[in-house]
Amino acid sequence: MKNFKIKDYLRDLETVVNIDSGHYYEEGANRTANFFKEKYDALGLKTEITYKDGFKACPFLTVTNTDDEHYDVLLVGHMDTVFAPGTAAERPFSIDEKGRGRGPGVIDCKGGDVLLYYLIKGMLEENEIGFKFCIAMNSDEEKRSDYSRDRFDMLSKKSDRCFIFEPGRANGEFVSLRKGGANYLVHCKGIPAHSGVCPEKGASAVLELSKWVQRLYERFFILEEGTTINIGRFDGGADNGSVPEYAEFTISLRCMTMKRFEEIDAEIMDMENHPFDPRCKITVDKLVVRPPMCPDEKTNAVIAVMEEAGRELGQPVVMLSTGGGSDGNFIAHNDCPTVDACGPCGTFVHTVDEYLDIDSVEPRLDIMRLTLMKLFPRK
Repeated sequence: MKNFKIKDYLRDLETVVNIDSGHYYEEGANRTANFFKEKYDALGLKTEITYKDGFKACPFLTVTNTDDEHYDVLLVGHMDTVFAPGTAAERPFSIDEKGRGRGPGVIDCKGGDVLLYYLIKGMLEENEIGFKFCIAMNSDEEKRSDYSRDRFDMLSKKSDRCFIFEPGRANGEFVSLRKGGANYLVHCKGIPAHSGVCPEKGASAVLELSKWVQRLYERFFILEEGTTINIGRFDGGADNGSVPEYAEFTISLRCMTMKRFEEIDAEIMDMENHPFDPRCKITVDKLVVRPPMCPDEKTNAVIAVMEEAGRELGQPVVMLSTGGGSDGNFIAHNDCPTVDACGPCGTFVHTVDEYLDIDSVEPRLDIMRLTLMKLFPRK
């Protein structure tokens, strides 16, 4: 972009990375949201910060250039990170010897948020925007978007296309498919008994759920079809002298299609009715569901435009699929063609080794700018 200066980008990136905005940290979440609101206000755009149910720790920022209720394109980023308050002071933004940006949330997703701002800023300055857009930035993506999903549902139904500014992959790939799935918590109430005197009178909750763990892995860990299941936590038991009365475990299920998810979900929920030991009572709580983000013909048409832009810029556009979820799962589920991982490139998200490849910033800007210009040529 003609007027883009990487030093300006890095200055703003340093500012937001050095603001703690971890899970529902009210002060940092609002400082981050207000930082971006002020930046977009200065561009003359319409901005608003809202809170669902008055929950001040979860600001939702929208920015638009139109009063219409329909958008040509929805542009999405998230302002929250997985890091606790105090992390930014412990390891503030820095640039290492390899030219990589470091710091909490630098690539997931603050680098993409800042890139989106400079994308819109540059296109406005060059009078290149011939489309109606809405920028949506939430503060709970890392917490499953519990407070913002309904707003993404609403906005996606009003939008023709969507680009998500989550991190591009380390080798420059974008993401066109994300697995869907759900998290569950399975409880079992058995019957306690003395394990030495009368073990036959007991019904072991640990034994019951151990059998379910084995069955779930045998039936639903199928790598070749993209289906995986993970038992992340297993708790329960009692003193060695007692048959355990209670146990529980968590399930993380990932699937490639909604049809496959619905099939497996039905079987998991049916566990309640068919314990191995009929004396045990099983309860299954479904905690969160993310539908798969699957490309369709409309998505492939957007990808074809991106590929054309990439050829002109000498940047191969490569799409990949991933097991991780994002707000793109919810948006694509509403029949809004969605391409994800449009932010700058990097890796090791959610860890102390997280980094942003600074050399990827300007090429990423160029390809997103040209894609938008091709999708929405000025008349």
